[in-house]
Amino acid sequence: MAVSATWRRKGTRRALFWEFAVDKFIELTQGDPGLHVAEHNDTISFIFDDAILVRFKKADMDLHSSNYPTPTAELFHEHEADLFGFIGLQRVEAVYIPNQFDTDIIWTGIVAREGRRELWNLELNAPVVAPTAVLPPPVQTSADDLASVKNQAKNADRKQGGHGDN
Repeated sequence: MAVSATWRRKGTRRALFWEFAVDKFIELTQGDPGLHVAEHNDTISFIFDDAILVRFKKADMDLHSSNYPTPTAELFHEHEADLFGFIGLQRVEAVYIPNQFDTDIIWTGIVAREGRRELWNLELNAPVVAPTAVLPPPVQTSADDLASVKNQAKNADRKQGGHGDN
């Protein structure tokens, strides 16, 4: 029997990325004792150490969430307001900015706001992975080995009727 996808959101292109990002984040953080995943009607909140509430959002170049300002979206940045039953948590958005065709991500980061004012942002860079070459172990040779090889070559030359390098 085929398993159909469950969509929390109603859109398509934006929803596809959001759904896969949320599912991947849940997969990567399973077993983290400091993380609580709270599902709501059409969204998910990630609560870290009972102190920080994170939501995933698409953003514009000014790092503003680009969704339609629903009452819930407006309340997200009013930290003293009750949101989903979580009071007193620092609320931040994990945002991504797609390119103009929505085919690539050009920026990801965390943004904290108080109302419409940005408090801080932090870009999340991918770790730099430098290619490494595996070098073979050095060959240990001694002076006797070098002389032995040279003598073997002279002896082989003499056996064939040559005179060597004397």
